[in-house]
Amino acid sequence: MNILIIISQYLPAQTPNTLRWEPLARRFMAMGHQVTILTTLRRGEPNISEKNGIKIYRAGYNTFQDRLYDLMNTRNRRNETHAASSAGSGLFSTLVQKLVDKTWRKNYWPDGSKLFLKPGLRVGKKILKDEAITKIISVGLPFTCHLIARQLKERQASIQWHMDIQDPFSYSQEFWVNNFDKYEAKNLEEEALTFRLADSISVTNSNAMERYADIFPAQCHKLTVIPPLFHLDVAQHYEMYLAKNLTHLTYCGSFYSGVRSIEPFLKFLEKLKKHRPDLAAVIQFHLVGQMDRETSSLLSKYHEVRRLIVVHGFKNRAETFSCLEQTDLILNFGNTTDYHLPSKVVDFLYVSKPLINFITTENDSTRKFLEDKNIEVLHINLSKEITDQALDKFLEFTCAQRTVHTAATRAVADYTTEVIAEQYLA
Repeated sequence: MNILIIISQYLPAQTPNTLRWEPLARRFMAMGHQVTILTTLRRGEPNISEKNGIKIYRAGYNTFQDRLYDLMNTRNRRNETHAASSAGSGLFSTLVQKLVDKTWRKNYWPDGSKLFLKPGLRVGKKILKDEAITKIISVGLPFTCHLIARQLKERQASIQWHMDIQDPFSYSQEFWVNNFDKYEAKNLEEEALTFRLADSISVTNSNAMERYADIFPAQCHKLTVIPPLFHLDVAQHYEMYLAKNLTHLTYCGSFYSGVRSIEPFLKFLEKLKKHRPDLAAVIQFHLVGQMDRETSSLLSKYHEVRRLIVVHGFKNRAETFSCLEQTDLILNFGNTTDYHLPSKVVDFLYVSKPLINFITTENDSTRKFLEDKNIEVLHINLSKEITDQALDKFLEFTCAQRTVHTAATRAVADYTTEVIAEQYLA
């Protein structure tokens, strides 16, 4: 079959969607299928190229900010591993982002990838003809990718279209998609139409599926859960330079305003430091990932506990695994939502190290995912008052004597590229 994957960002960008779909695309090719990617423009990348036998077409921009990056020939940009930990945090960039927040972001629809919609549709029509496409997979968020696929489906009804929802759209009010005060009804109406036209639909967890089934009951038979994917190519070492006399706890990921803020954790560290003044001589925290402007600002604000934290910046997937392998314990920060499941949860199963899961809702999706898994985990609810007993429990869990953990290949057997690829093809 000839498959078209519509995805807002592709290599060299390193996003959760890219890290999922790039190995899946290669797997489809290895199984004898032809794969074409439709994605957005990126400086230094040709409009049409080929990588690993996969043809890549580029049109439009992922966001208005990405367009500015290209116009200004910006090297330090989001979602690329050579970027600094807080890409785009300079004064000019901050002013531009504030201007965009007050104008563009308040009015665009369906989302910040609107600049991909018309160019993507135009190139998509060409791809259908030139590449003899028989199947379409659209990956969202952004919802723009689903809109492109929907309009292509309307033009050629014989094409089988699978709608892959990595992050929900119409009910995701906590996670900024667009101006819900202005577009809430339109969001529901347009996603309902999209559900009617899609041949099949996947989400990453049961919470998201249950919500969609309640909203669009007539289409619930199309819904299925396809869980996060585990994939690791070539090992690549990143030296963290860990002091031997400390216990090291590492978080690999990003923070997002309103959904996964670092501030509750920093407040927790303040209480912990007050509870145990000698904390700096016992524990070191590490952040590996992309730091947005709000996170960088909060780290500066909480300067007393900032000394306990080492920021390593944005690393590629292989380097991130290297960090997880070197650390003593893993940290995870749950979302305020219960319908987003972090893609890295399957990485926890493979690394098989003790995990501290900081949550803000009792129905935390990571907590639910790990319930029947063989992993040592401590859940701490940061939305509740942190007591001295809770702090003692954290310290006891952190400093406990344990045997050395080794990678658990069998634990991720249900999440490999081969298994997940078969679920999409089915």
